[in-house]
Parts: sequence; C-alpha cells; structure tokens
Amino acid sequence: MPRTVFVFSVFLFVVLIAVSNYTVQFPINQWLTYGAIVYPVTFLMTDILSEKYPKEDVLRVVKYGIVFAIIPTLMISNLRIALASIGTFAVVQLLDVYIFHALKERLEKLWWLRNNASTMTSQFFDTVLFFTLAFSFVMPFDKILHLIVGDYAVKLVIALLDTPIFYLLAIKLKDFSFKKSIA
Repeated sequence: MPRTVFVFSVFLFVVLIAVSNYTVQFPINQWLTYGAIVYPVTFLMTDILSEKYPKEDVLRVVKYGIVFAIIPTLMISNLRIALASIGTFAVVQLLDVYIFHALKERLEKLWWLRNNASTMTSQFFDTVLFFTLAFSFVMPFDKILHLIVGDYAVKLVIALLDTPIFYLLAIKLKDFSFKKSIA
C-alpha cells in the first residue's frame, strides 16, 4: 500500500471515529443518533481498501486508526462511549476485512456482494455490541433496542446507497496508484 494512502486512510479513520463518537451522544429521535450517519463511511473505506490492497495492509490501517483514535475519542466523548466505541471498532472492522477478503477469494467477480455482505454483517455486530456496551445500565433496554433497530436500518440503507461509490473508487479506479509505497 502506498505511504500516502496509508497515512490518509489512518487519518480519515481517526476523524470519522472521533466525529462518530461525539455525534452518537445526540439523538435525532428515539430510533437514531447522528453517529449512524457518519460512522458507516468507515466500512466503505475498509471495503475500498480491501478491494485494492492485501488484507495485511488493510488490517494495519485499521489497527493504527484504532490506536490514534483513542486520545481524541476520550477527549470528545464520555468514557463509557469512548471505550465501547474503540473496543467495538477494533472487533467489527477486523471482521469486515476478514469477511470481505474471504468473499473476494471465493467470489471474485461478485464485487457488490462482498462489499454489501461484509458491511451489513459487520455493521449488525457493530450496532448491537456498541449500543449494548455504551448504554446498558444507563438507559432502559427498550430505548437501547430502539436505537439498535433504527441505527442498523440507517446503516443498511447507507450500505446499499454507497455501493455505486464503492464501484467507482474500488472497481473502476482499480489500477489507480501512487508512486511512494510503505516501507
């Protein structure tokens, strides 16, 4: 993976994680928070990187993104949300990369399937795990369930809507590369 792509991707993960962790604190209604609108972009990024680069490179981007997102996340969101978010992000982004690459090896021509199946599966676990960890014992279970359902529904819609973006950036521009690479 080119160095510029690596650095930019890590930076973008950090920004998206921090903004998502801040905005998840603000409900739009009983079913949805603003974090549900921002956070799905991280899955699109992971899938684009997974289409273009080896699994090990993408996993390295995810791991550095997690490490560098810890401090800003702790600064802008409460500890409960920060810990739930970073822990969940670590698990589900790795899951997304592994699912994506497994599908890519088995179903090489079905780019839309690996993009959507890996994202939708990972986001399901992300949504359930995050809201359970972040809001258990501070919010009634029925409200947590409403947030899980609403958040996941929005993530599903965004996953379907970002499929053309994935196609353009990962499939059509597949041969686009930078000159510098990671040492």
